[in-house]
Amino acid sequence: MDHVKKLSTEAQVVVGCTVLLLIISFFDWQQVSFSSAFVSGSYGLSMWHGVGVVAGLLIIAVLVWEGVRLFAPDLNLGGLSEGLVSVGLALLLALFTLITFLTHGTARHWPAWIGLILAVVIAITAVMRARAEDVQLPERPAATTAEPAAAAAAPAAATEPAEPAEPAAAAEPEPATAPAEEAESAPEEPASPQE
Repeated sequence: MDHVKKLSTEAQVVVGCTVLLLIISFFDWQQVSFSSAFVSGSYGLSMWHGVGVVAGLLIIAVLVWEGVRLFAPDLNLGGLSEGLVSVGLALLLALFTLITFLTHGTARHWPAWIGLILAVVIAITAVMRARAEDVQLPERPAATTAEPAAAAAAPAAATEPAEPAEPAAAAEPEPATAPAEEAESAPEEPASPQE
């Protein structure tokens, strides 16, 4: 119990609402009541069918992850921070709970509404907690798959000596006598007789 008291208010809200959501997930999210002269009753489905199974597994994942953060605070996750994993799981939980709520719309019952509200509260509180913990998104590697080939080619090109460009052939001016020579080489036309 001392460990739980050490948690921040946001972490306590996330854990408490996730436990409540787990409990609510087993109630009928869809329910149909029937009654006749001989028999009356109701039939319902919990969140745990269809896409709701993914939401249920995410509830368990959030609870397990928060337990790991509580009892093993010095985890090495590479480039990911613990707060980033927490907020990612909470946002996924809210997304799949919303999808479950929308796809389980036939004969929707009151636990579905409470489940949706709890999932939204978990997501908002997780984001507030991430901001309080100064969670930063991981840095993307500087080079992508196309850039390494270009980066490898650039140093090779830089080390090769540049070949001197051949000077463009200068246009040699024609001698001034060229038009006269052309005129001399042209055949002369016979002079027409004058009348």
